[in-house]
Amino acid sequence: MQELDFDRLQPIGLSLAMARSIATARQELTGAPLRVAEVHRETLCVHDGIVEFTARVMPRLQRKLGDDSDALAVGDWVLAERDRHGDWWAHARIEPQTQLARRDMQGRPQVFACNVDTALLVMGLDADFSPRRLERYLALVQGSGVAPVVVLSKADLCATEIEQRLQTLRTRLPAGLNIVALNALDAAAATLLAPWLAAGQTLVLLGSSGAGKSTLTNT
Repeated sequence: MQELDFDRLQPIGLSLAMARSIATARQELTGAPLRVAEVHRETLCVHDGIVEFTARVMPRLQRKLGDDSDALAVGDWVLAERDRHGDWWAHARIEPQTQLARRDMQGRPQVFACNVDTALLVMGLDADFSPRRLERYLALVQGSGVAPVVVLSKADLCATEIEQRLQTLRTRLPAGLNIVALNALDAAAATLLAPWLAAGQTLVLLGSSGAGKSTLTNT
């Protein structure tokens, strides 16, 4: 069996469950385990735990996924090998633990992220505040195996509105749902989100434009 470098891959989200799946696949298949960081029309941007680089998808894997009405998405794990020219080719996809998908115009599911542990549903406490839109994001996550956490940004700008808006959400959202109010520019935000930031955990941020997703990611 090929040895799996868990310590090198954990920082890019390798969980124990996925490590077991990769180890099982590599009993029959060869190739380096890589994580998909971006999906382009002809290529993938993949990460090996140290650097990102480009890989292409083997036609037989493309056909198999197409036959199953499936496709590679950000967060997928693949097995890949170099050809004699030094180019990387992904030839197998490890079955994802979780998938997040939205419906296209024809009502068909389109997967946009795989192997995610937590979805941070980011919404501003300012004019961005919309419980109805937040409920739509929750519906997107429910049933996927991904845990939702509501993140209310711009708490520093809307201090007087926090308690009232928290109460509004508590009356509309499922009991027990984690809700965190924070200033996305403050380093303390990392402490508030620490339960979902451990090594090997993967997060996705969902929210409208201007909600503070990029700011929070940078912080």
